[in-house]
Amino acid sequence: QEQPECKGDKVDVLVRLGLLKLVSGVSGLTPDALPETFMLNFSRLRGVQAEIQKIIVISTSILIFRQILSSEQASDMERTISNCTEQLSEFLNCVEDAGIEGIVDTIIGTSRHGDKVTDDKNLQLRKSMMARMLAKSLQAEDPVFKKVSRAVYLAFRGIVFGGSGTHGRKLAETALRQVGAASLTERVVKEAKVLVVAATVSIGVHGPWYATLIGTCDL
Repeated sequence: QEQPECKGDKVDVLVRLGLLKLVSGVSGLTPDALPETFMLNFSRLRGVQAEIQKIIVISTSILIFRQILSSEQASDMERTISNCTEQLSEFLNCVEDAGIEGIVDTIIGTSRHGDKVTDDKNLQLRKSMMARMLAKSLQAEDPVFKKVSRAVYLAFRGIVFGGSGTHGRKLAETALRQVGAASLTERVVKEAKVLVVAATVSIGVHGPWYATLIGTCDL
């Protein structure tokens, strides 16, 4: 079901933004960090946060792998990237707490068939380079991590405020394209819709209380 865009109502803006900020945190969401009005949504919101983190990992991994393929002038690069994105997504969906080694093995294993690289020495070089770059780029203070995280955040914001229709999807895709992750747009849409539903339901139940609280803060 298509979710509506935000029309600019102050309560709607703040509730949607608050939820987005909560699930965009690097540290795991805990009940203590959640406002009481969203406690019943804790498991859903924690699930969205986990998906955001997966999307960041996939985007970062593919961005790095694209750089490696470019430096090698690999043939049929876009097809290889597409296959690797799909396989890595499936891997992270199935394996909790996946490590660098598993991520790299998945990407390199898929690419071995995709770009016709069969030389074991070259594959090992590609693997070690990928592991080294990925370990660095998944650190919270690394510029690559910051760039990817920002792009993913903007993609989610595009849906949360622009709705899940054409306008919101275009905003999300544009943000993800900055880091070569436009293929993950539908995944972002699916998770961002959860936030919009949670915000809409909460406002329907607690709207007057939110309005009073905001009015008090304005004073």
